[in-house]
Amino acid sequence: MHKLLPLFLAGALLCSCQSSPLPRLDSPQAAVECMRAAYRDNDPSLFIHTLGAPVFDEVSAHTIRVAWGEIRPVVGTFVDGLRVIEEGDYRVPDREPLPAQGFVRPRPGTPLKKLVLELDGARESVLFERETDPAPPTAVQAPGFWIGDRYFVKSEHPSPQTYLVDDSPESDRTHWRLVFPYEAFQREGELTRKLVEKLRAEAK
Repeated sequence: MHKLLPLFLAGALLCSCQSSPLPRLDSPQAAVECMRAAYRDNDPSLFIHTLGAPVFDEVSAHTIRVAWGEIRPVVGTFVDGLRVIEEGDYRVPDREPLPAQGFVRPRPGTPLKKLVLELDGARESVLFERETDPAPPTAVQAPGFWIGDRYFVKSEHPSPQTYLVDDSPESDRTHWRLVFPYEAFQREGELTRKLVEKLRAEAK
């Protein structure tokens, strides 16, 4: 599989929307909607926001930022026409083998959903996992805080409320993010095949 394929394919199937604070992706379909805004806003940070942790086993956020100028034109030919056909819960098979090189798998025990997407009559399933981000460093939900170069756990300091002042409930930090390329869906995926063909054509 092309070395940058996970990066290009992730872009083709999901990105995110701007800006600060990053949007809550409360469903896979919400993330797909953000995909269109991310492409149109030309924002790699928001694109990265929608990618699940397993994606970064194959490609770093830094690489995505550096290559965004190359990724975005390819992504753009796919994102506007994508339609969500179906959504449902998904469970990884009990005896699923380790993925081949270039593919990723969801984190064990993570809630999962499958979306069926359609583009120009071709359909393909994509996988999402539910992830909860850590609390920001100044949130009351953070486990501790820094004072200068020393880190204090809440119980180690007499007045943590002086430093932890922002509310960041877990619900606001929980997102549905793309796990891509997932071998069970992408190895024979119709959209994946079309995208690979486009990448090869543009590389000539």
